[in-house]
Amino acid sequence: MRRLVDGEEHEFPDLDLNATQLEDRLLVRTEDGVHSALAVRQGDAVLVSYRGRQYRVEPISRTKSKSQAAASGELRAPMPGTVVAIPVTVGQQVQKGAVILVLEAMKTQQPFVAPFDAVVDKIAVQVGENVAEGSFLAFLSKPANDS
Repeated sequence: MRRLVDGEEHEFPDLDLNATQLEDRLLVRTEDGVHSALAVRQGDAVLVSYRGRQYRVEPISRTKSKSQAAASGELRAPMPGTVVAIPVTVGQQVQKGAVILVLEAMKTQQPFVAPFDAVVDKIAVQVGENVAEGSFLAFLSKPANDS
């Protein structure tokens, strides 16, 4: 099955995993262990938060331009929640995988991590702030010395 994930086309092979739906999240069991995930349908796309990363999965038939923002360094809330931590500051350089902020949604804390080595250009929220689905949270850019 082919899908767009954050604006890039991917083939999804059959994987040996088991997902159990709980009241407020999914438990995904793979050979690497058990991890929680959140998935929210938005139109014909599904917003997924899994292992500290956020993804937008949608059919190939959609235009790629709408989903490219997700891979651009723009972080948006996949669902309503409360910002509970922001361990970085504007101007800070971070490594891929560094936690940028933590959103609590549906009794589960979901970290938002840098999708690439980056500079934190903007943080648009504060700890304790309630955000709506789709709210702009932060923007990261590639460091000037990256090509």
